[in-house]
Amino acid sequence: MIIANNYKEIKDHFDFTDSIITDMKWNNPLDLSITIDYYWDTQENREENRILALHFKDCLDVEYKIKNAILEISRDDIHFDSLFTITRFENVEVNSSGFHYFHIYTFDYKEPLLKIICKQVQLEEV
Repeated sequence: MIIANNYKEIKDHFDFTDSIITDMKWNNPLDLSITIDYYWDTQENREENRILALHFKDCLDVEYKIKNAILEISRDDIHFDSLFTITRFENVEVNSSGFHYFHIYTFDYKEPLLKIICKQVQLEEV
């Protein structure tokens, strides 16, 4: 079920800080989805976190950047929840062609894990 149809609706009602990215996948060659374990639900006296999905529609460009040092660590020693805990989600620009530029930050506060250029973003409760 879609619960928000644009960045403003998402920003007005959801804070992804401390939520964890659990999956990323291409739904088709143009649309990227990011599944999130939404942290704030248990802070609002709910018993479980909701699983939400950000859908980036009509992607023009997606850059995924993780530090080499992470990949040098044994997978058994990597704490995935820490590496993929969202610290900031922002729409940094909308250009005259209607493309939105999104940044998602996790473990590195200076360099986004994901830079996404797309036409639309939606939020779905999975």
